[in-house]
Amino acid sequence: MKLRLLMGLALTLALTIQTAAAKELPLDHFFKNPEFAGFQLSPDGKRLAAMVNLNGRMNLAVIDLATRKSQAVTNIKRQDVSGFMWANNDRLLFFMDKDGNESFGIFAVNADGSYPRTLVEPPEAMARSGRASEIRIVQVLDILEDEPEWVLVQSNERRASNPDVFKLNIMTEGQSRGPLGSGSNTQLVQRNPGNVAGWFTDWDGNLIGASFQDGLNVGFMMLTDRENDTWETVLETRFDEPGFAPAAITGDGVHGYVTSNLTPDGEARDKAALYEYNFETREFGDLVYEHDVVDCCNPIMNRKARKLIGVSYMVGKPEMVYLDPAWKSRMDAINRALPNTINRISSLDDEETIAVVMSSSSTQPPKYYLFDMINNKLEWMADSRPWVDASVMAEMKPYSFKARDGRELHGYLTIPHGSDGKNLPLIVNPHGGPWARDGYGYNPEHQFLANRGYAVIQVNFRGSTGFGMDHMQSAFKQWGQSMQDDVTDAVKWAIDQGIADADRVCIYGGSYGGYAAMAGLTFTPELYKCGINYVGVTSIPLLFETMPDAWGDGAAQMKAMVGDPETEKEFLEQWSPVHHADKIQAPVFMAYGRRDPRVNIEHAKIMEKALKKNDVEYELMIKRNEGHGFRKEENRYDFYGTMEKFLAENLK
Repeated sequence: MKLRLLMGLALTLALTIQTAAAKELPLDHFFKNPEFAGFQLSPDGKRLAAMVNLNGRMNLAVIDLATRKSQAVTNIKRQDVSGFMWANNDRLLFFMDKDGNESFGIFAVNADGSYPRTLVEPPEAMARSGRASEIRIVQVLDILEDEPEWVLVQSNERRASNPDVFKLNIMTEGQSRGPLGSGSNTQLVQRNPGNVAGWFTDWDGNLIGASFQDGLNVGFMMLTDRENDTWETVLETRFDEPGFAPAAITGDGVHGYVTSNLTPDGEARDKAALYEYNFETREFGDLVYEHDVVDCCNPIMNRKARKLIGVSYMVGKPEMVYLDPAWKSRMDAINRALPNTINRISSLDDEETIAVVMSSSSTQPPKYYLFDMINNKLEWMADSRPWVDASVMAEMKPYSFKARDGRELHGYLTIPHGSDGKNLPLIVNPHGGPWARDGYGYNPEHQFLANRGYAVIQVNFRGSTGFGMDHMQSAFKQWGQSMQDDVTDAVKWAIDQGIADADRVCIYGGSYGGYAAMAGLTFTPELYKCGINYVGVTSIPLLFETMPDAWGDGAAQMKAMVGDPETEKEFLEQWSPVHHADKIQAPVFMAYGRRDPRVNIEHAKIMEKALKKNDVEYELMIKRNEGHGFRKEENRYDFYGTMEKFLAENLK
């Protein structure tokens, strides 16, 4: 396939491209909002919507592709739009919470900016010190093509961790008070029987199945008789035993795919694989794809054909394997036109005449292109951060090494641009979760740190997701222990390789990574010259005491994975940094959001008290209008500006 690359399409919202002249780039170069994000085509392909930066807040804009004229359709000054979607060809839905409380509202506006409506009001819920927080979750499950003024949503208002399903009218103002379903703009579709954690639909927006949690047991069930509301349990197993879960379904509503830690013969496998599956007969089909290092895979489905066209997975860099010959040829042509970047189709019109291609790498923030699928033309559209010069950014490189017990660990290393990579001050950056993983891509934090002369190392320590059952289960009840040893071993590996100066190492992380930062300072104090705890856990028992109500059904699993605060409180306190402040030998910088529903502000308060008691040098930043991480531009500037000074003082 021959593809022509065009350059052009100057958007009226675009800013003048800035060039990086100075070796040390200003703070806002890294942490101001992107100029554009998340381009999405309307179903008919006539319009293009995106989040745009207007006066420091992310808002929505729409571009008419026939005239190439753009128009901002929102002008929100206090919050950022966190996401959006096309509900139909003329109307957009977008989502916002209030100052990071994670109780998101749903809003609607026409593509020309008219008829704005609040469909679901975001509540003022605020996490109180020492108390569990209430998170109201109303999420769009699917659009309803046959009913363009309605969408399918799930809501946890009746039961915090077990959502019901409603139809929501996208043209009618919602109730300012009262639960979803009490107003004229909602209709109850499915009441939760009691243990359903999530629902899934077919291509037409019909409920066909549900996943459930029941203590330590998990599984899924399928709807067998819609009229009589009859459900059949397909799988039920302990959460830590081999099982399988629905991954996708084809257009016939019968055939589909599952990700499975079981073979068709019922044998356990460590790394999950993608298999064909018949949801009617409950029978496995052929193996579609597997990988020997990571769980596999995320199916790439085609909406028009309603079938699988490829799979994606990630060991180091993201990999996309197209199994459909026509799509493979198409993507091969795009990759030849845009070499040395990760390219994917991020949006597509219903008739597959036009697509949005997003192109990025660890040094290049996303660039967006329009792809004319009829004439095979690729046209540059916009850069998310046009002021970033990829040629002076630091490359993120995948690496692997053996931990002290021989386990192979994978991670990423970022070395300052132009450096020889030797004897550098090092920032070790454990990820949050901990049931998540680090991945490859443009990371403003790491680019900022590299620009200031620091090497940055990440490691997917045991417990990180996607590396098989053994890697996950080896982390059970290992907070502060083998999980922390993996972080320590990554630092020692960097020192042994001559990359890091052993006398200039700092640990920085957010959420669980913030816990890991404090654990590093308390359990291996000789290793670090400083630590940065960003919205991190400091007391494991307190994490359970203030657990958000929406996590209720997952509490039993968390107790099995971390420890039970009722029967193992002493054990959990043993691995809580707040009880070991006397061991800290280095300065600490902590930052928290007052409205954080996940890591309650009490974690900051009790840690501050312990640091004061033990005469540990520290600095504490609390933002009243933030939650689990700082989203507002001005607060990011304050946080990273303080971080810059803190690191400079302690890693001279």
